[in-house]
Amino acid sequence: MKISLNVKSAIIAGIINCIAWYAVAKSLGFYSIEVYVIRNFVTLGLLFTGIFITVFLTRKNNKGFLEFNNALKAGVVFSLILALTLAIFNYFYYTYITPDTIEYFLSEAKKAAIAHNVKDADLQKFLDGERSNFSSYKLIPPVLFFGLIISLLAGAIFQKKDPHSFSAN
Repeated sequence: MKISLNVKSAIIAGIINCIAWYAVAKSLGFYSIEVYVIRNFVTLGLLFTGIFITVFLTRKNNKGFLEFNNALKAGVVFSLILALTLAIFNYFYYTYITPDTIEYFLSEAKKAAIAHNVKDADLQKFLDGERSNFSSYKLIPPVLFFGLIISLLAGAIFQKKDPHSFSAN
């Protein structure tokens, strides 16, 4: 079974993203909030460039022609594979690489909430909400959303119908 171009490129982009995330975390410190900001920018950059390159190469492999729906499919599959790769790494990151990161950020959030005189009943709701920010699947919806938007844009730019193909419409 041959793995398609968009799947291969998404896996490569996911590995690049994971390596960049780990390298930034190691250089800035695993308990730095800037790591997550940089991770999000790297993810968005890889998503944008990866989808455009994938759609362009899909068109090139199809003798210079590409239907809009095929371009959209290539971009969305790229986004899905990238999102799943990031979710898997997210799980390993919080489970094996830095298992105490979540507790560290929750204790910092608790200190900040206490400093702002948050009531005990509201404090637990707040901490539960903060804990959900570190879930493994948290990155999937935004990556898919931005991947869909970028795929629509790339499909609109790179679409080119074959003039020799017959369409019933």
